[in-house]
Amino acid sequence: MVPESAEVSSPSTTSALIHTGLLSVGLSNLFWKGNEITANPDEKVLIVAMGLFCLAIPFQGLYILLSRMIREFDSSAKLIVPESILRLASVCEMVSYSCGITGFCLMLMRTSSILGGILLSSAVLVILLARSAMMKAYEANQASY
Repeated sequence: MVPESAEVSSPSTTSALIHTGLLSVGLSNLFWKGNEITANPDEKVLIVAMGLFCLAIPFQGLYILLSRMIREFDSSAKLIVPESILRLASVCEMVSYSCGITGFCLMLMRTSSILGGILLSSAVLVILLARSAMMKAYEANQASY
């Protein structure tokens, strides 16, 4: 199904597209770099990066499904998205981004430790900022009840 033009520019669609890209990067690294593990099983950074991609993939898939469900809820004026679904989508998004980007950083560290370190430190900072913002939003929502 092709999204309508208004749907393509919505934040949830953009986020789902980003997750689809991260899913592609994770899967391609698993398939193409997986044979390096067999050739050199002592490569710990590669194994950790691949493990992070493996951890991220189910969360990315679930986020993509939830994002689609939320868009369908939004199109119906009578239905309100349950808070538990929004919270689950938020957690899936956070785990997916965290594991996917950290795995990519570790893969980059195998090429250049300086570039990988810079990307890893900026990714950690972004993850902490996003988590802090999520917690503040959650606390604000709890206070309103």
